[in-house]
Formats: sequence, structure tokens, C-alpha cells
Amino acid sequence: MISIERLPEPAILTKKKEKWLAAYLAKRPANPRPPSSQYGHRDIRDTLGAMSFNKCFYCECKLGTAKDERGEIDHYIEVEEEPRLAFDWDNLYLSCHDCNSKKLPNTSIPVSDCLDPCDLSEDTSAHLTFNDECIRPRNGSQKGAGTIQKYSLDRDELDHLRVKQIKNFERLLRGLLERQIQDGRDSLAPQEKEAIESFKEPCHAFSLMFRVYLTNVNL
Repeated sequence: MISIERLPEPAILTKKKEKWLAAYLAKRPANPRPPSSQYGHRDIRDTLGAMSFNKCFYCECKLGTAKDERGEIDHYIEVEEEPRLAFDWDNLYLSCHDCNSKKLPNTSIPVSDCLDPCDLSEDTSAHLTFNDECIRPRNGSQKGAGTIQKYSLDRDELDHLRVKQIKNFERLLRGLLERQIQDGRDSLAPQEKEAIESFKEPCHAFSLMFRVYLTNVNL
């Protein structure tokens, strides 16, 4: 999880949210879920994707383009608890299926006890760290621990994806170091350093993990 700056509310939401909310609240006794075609409108999804570089807000996995890989629009606070936030822009997040489906409800672990990726006042790296691919609370952070538990950020599937990214990085690094030795150079070229540091850029999958990883190997 990294900090994400929220973009302006999409025009479709500004235009339609009051109408959508009124209709949803009127029908809610019979249908407790708001229509996903509304809060999951393409313009809303695209804006959320642009905010996160098309990554899950919570685990930082890259989302695909296929229908079953595009991720889901998550209500940060569930509509079961706060139905009036069903179309609130600040309550809409982009999540992979697993983070959304395995997320513990606010009544079990409230969001106030966890990190909010859209809260720019708080540095997520002060609360989360990694031992290789395994996510851990930093310095016993309770917020870090709550975040990991709420979104199951230590699940096996994520560890597998993170290992794959680490292997990709190590493959690149070995190639660059071998080239440096072959060329008789004392250091990496600027473009080679840039390639290494690209792994910790916000657009890269699991960028927080790579910030920790690169620091640990003095890169």
C-alpha cells in the first residue's frame, strides 16, 4: 500500500450521484446493494485507475484489462453500514477481487484503525515493511498490523506474486552487474541505475516492497 492522491470527482458522478442515491435509498429495503453499473461507471473506474496507476489501492498488484482482471470498485466504508456513502467520491476505491472479497468489515476492524491509502498526511512506509516478499508491521505498528489483517495482505497468493516480481528484479540486476564487469566499469551507468530504481516508482507493482528491498541491498 502506498499513498494515493485523489483526482477530482468524475463529471458523471457529480451530475448523477444525488439522483442515484435517492433511487437507491428508496429501493434499499428490497435491494440492499446499489447498482454496480452506476458507482462502477467506466469514467469512475478509469479515474480511480489513473490515481493508482491501475493497481489495487490496498495490495498494489497490477490490474489487468480482461473483464475478470480489471478489479472492482470498493466502498471504503461498506454501504451496509453507511448507505448514504454509496456514491460518495471519497468512499470509492479501486481494489483487486481478493482484497475486496476478503476485506474484513468496518464493524470488525474499523478503517480508523488502519492505513488509508488516500490519506496523504500519513506515510504508509512508517507502518509497513517487508522481509523479502512477506509484509510485516514496521516497528510493531498497530495501524500496520490492522491494515494487513483487514485486507489479508499477507495471503499466499500475494506472496507468490511478490516473489515473481523480486525474481524479475534480481534477473535484471544480475544482467546489469555482469555487463558492468564485462565493460570494466566501476559503477553502473545512469540508465542502468534508472532501470533499477524504476521498481520503486508508484507505477510499478508492489513499489513499497521494492523501496524496502532496495534500501536493504544498498541500492
